[in-house]
Amino acid sequence: MPRSETAISILGFGDSLTAGTPGYDPLDQSGDERSQYGHWLTLLGKRERGLTIEYDNQGVPGELAQHMLPRLRKIMNQRCYSIVIILAGSNDLGWGRDARAVYGHVSVLWEHALDKGSEVVACTVPPVGFAYPGLHETQSRFNEMILGAAAMYKNLIVADLFGGLSNEDGLLIPEFDSGDGLHLNTEGYRCMGELIWLRALRPLLNSTI
Repeated sequence: MPRSETAISILGFGDSLTAGTPGYDPLDQSGDERSQYGHWLTLLGKRERGLTIEYDNQGVPGELAQHMLPRLRKIMNQRCYSIVIILAGSNDLGWGRDARAVYGHVSVLWEHALDKGSEVVACTVPPVGFAYPGLHETQSRFNEMILGAAAMYKNLIVADLFGGLSNEDGLLIPEFDSGDGLHLNTEGYRCMGELIWLRALRPLLNSTI
């Protein structure tokens, strides 16, 4: 990322938690724009750094990580991005997929974005709001793999969303729950945007000074 840059392009890529479900639909840009973490990133970038962030919300509700690569390729063939934020795997884990297999699909997404010259923010998957032992165990293994990824890839940084959105029981903090135990409300997306800014984007920007 050039040091003199005052405007940066950021791709938010993933499933419904990127899209902003249930409050926002990026397909037709309808709903409450505050119900997407990219809205808060844009505000923080302007407030703290005077940046103009060109944020592209490419979240598709329900999409599995194992199906995402063709879409990411198409998007990144059409436009270059300074930073790509990837949050994927929640749906795969919810369908009972093996944590290591899901990690394999997600890591391919990181590698494609890195190969295109972007810096990558790899996000851990957020908690859910209900006790589901099998899911929690698999999710924990998956997130541990993601947390270790920064040491394996140059130009990749991890944003631990699970750690910032969960309570002492490892469940989604109720104040962030949209009501279904899976998706976030406006306050939850605000917190998510702040976590990505503080734990990933700010350090990336600091490294260019």
